[in-house]
Amino acid sequence: MALLGGCEGEEAVPLDSGAAYFPLETGLYHIYGVHEVQYSVTAEPEVTDYELKTEVVDSFPSGANAYTFVIHLSRRSGEGEPWEPSDTWSARRESGKVIVAEGNTSFVKVQLPVHTGARWNGNTFNALGADEYEYRDVGEARELGGMTFEKTMTVEQEFNEDRIVYYDTRNEIYALDAGLVYKEVVQLNYCTEDDCLGQQKIDHGTEVTMEIREYGKH
Repeated sequence: MALLGGCEGEEAVPLDSGAAYFPLETGLYHIYGVHEVQYSVTAEPEVTDYELKTEVVDSFPSGANAYTFVIHLSRRSGEGEPWEPSDTWSARRESGKVIVAEGNTSFVKVQLPVHTGARWNGNTFNALGADEYEYRDVGEARELGGMTFEKTMTVEQEFNEDRIVYYDTRNEIYALDAGLVYKEVVQLNYCTEDDCLGQQKIDHGTEVTMEIREYGKH
């Protein structure tokens, strides 16, 4: 059976479980182009474009046959500019789940095995309340960032298209042997006063898209 292996001592995971959609190994890095729009009722939308890099810099045992991987995040305003450290996350596999701690909040990003229609609570390990994630389009080929990925899968984290009060759609696309290649978050709060209710006037909110530009291993 093929195994997804890391550096010596890091756990090996069967590929047929779908774990290869979220590879974890020291030295792995991803660079994304990010487009972000912040909305406020008191100002014009604030648009920011930048590059984000994630890099797995270390791993350590965190249980029986389990390892936690340390991920450094950094960003820069554009290609050729210096990287500036921005955050430290961690990721681990536990009981068939890939759990990513974004700061102090942990999310179940991937549930194994991977198959279309499978659902799970992405907030199992935090106090934010249940949030059902679902697999879509498992095995679909996609072109992203000028690259062709023969097998991808989409994690639909939220699909609330209410245009009256609160619009919330969140999706992440993972590619086999590559990991996260695209992310979209749109969370908009609409004006609900009598003179603007139902007019899709944004009170405040955020739109973020991330698309892969480069990935590999140092």
